[in-house]
Amino acid sequence: MPNMNNTYRSNYTIAELISKSITGTLNPDEEQDLNEWLKTKENKDLFDRISNADAISEKEEFYKRIDRHKVYDRLSSKISQNEQRKRRRKIINLAKYAAVFVGLITISTLWYNYKLQQDILVTEKTLSEIKPGYEKATLVLGDGQTIELESFQNQQIQSSGSAKIQNLNNVLAYEASAVGSGKKEVRKNTLHVPTGGIYTLKLPDGTMVWLNSNSSITYPEAFVEDKREVELQGEAYFEVVKDAKEFIVKTNHQDVTVLGTSFNVSAYQDDGFFATTLVEGSVRLQSEKTKPVLLKPSERAVYHFDEEKEIEVQRVDVRYYTSWKNGKFYFEHQSLGEILKKVGRWYGFDVKFDEPELEKISFTGVALKSNDVQDLLQMISKTARVEYSAVKTENGKYEIIISKK
Repeated sequence: MPNMNNTYRSNYTIAELISKSITGTLNPDEEQDLNEWLKTKENKDLFDRISNADAISEKEEFYKRIDRHKVYDRLSSKISQNEQRKRRRKIINLAKYAAVFVGLITISTLWYNYKLQQDILVTEKTLSEIKPGYEKATLVLGDGQTIELESFQNQQIQSSGSAKIQNLNNVLAYEASAVGSGKKEVRKNTLHVPTGGIYTLKLPDGTMVWLNSNSSITYPEAFVEDKREVELQGEAYFEVVKDAKEFIVKTNHQDVTVLGTSFNVSAYQDDGFFATTLVEGSVRLQSEKTKPVLLKPSERAVYHFDEEKEIEVQRVDVRYYTSWKNGKFYFEHQSLGEILKKVGRWYGFDVKFDEPELEKISFTGVALKSNDVQDLLQMISKTARVEYSAVKTENGKYEIIISKK
């Protein structure tokens, strides 16, 4: 961290050089120092802005009109008559130096305001580039063929093999073929949804899956085994069609087993936890590290990767964990760290907190996912009493910085 006293001293020195340049009182050494500082384009732009500013001209005219003798008369009224003659010259000089000092403060203030204005402009420009997510995904077929679904709207992707595959109205739909349903070995496909995306998948058995941003799901083209099994990374909402075969969602840390039900699974590795929220029906959670857990509707189970604990279960309002598929953000007493990580996956930005305790601030609110990101940030700023700024990093990523208000 830079020494703040040195920073202030440096800023004061530059402000003094600018002031002397404007008034034409630079000596050769000072002029050389100023020219060295002006070699940077940002500094040159700042100098031009300050030296041409109407405010400086007005201040300069004001200082020129200062009558130091009148200043003296006002000050001397507070000094005893016996000391007036001795201090007359000092007071006149004091008025002169005071005028210069005020001029330096004015330039420094203009400089600070200019920097602040530039930061605001950068934030506004950056936020204008950050757009809400939309339906987009990449399909990887069993033979390795990669298909960007945005380019295959309302088209049939595969008409033979284990299943017919169509991409209709942003729903990737599978229909098991008569030939494919009798095969013992079928190819597996993977659907990837990037940051800032969402997509809907209809599996061969009719089960509907809503896949959230930065997530992927791997599944067979037809369920020919004695169980229906898919693999999930990230987050998805499932509406499982009832069947005699169990439906199993495998993740890196827990397996979710059902027959027919509606539930949400969140298994982002960078979240540090696995969570399942049950809307209706029943689900069973199991893994090698924990005891099996059976969930009831409106219950949420959470398992933390790095903690030697059993699964935690609590009753919840399921809207807060499933509304993302319906175009809304619902937050209830969640930390800003959790909230902005989720929001960042949708809008495509990283988040940075100036101080660690800001991550823990609790927030409750509702927002449409179709809104501009600035609308959500303003709501959080007013409610949680924080400030935000935005930049685009050198590698092209967007970053939101949260600081104290």
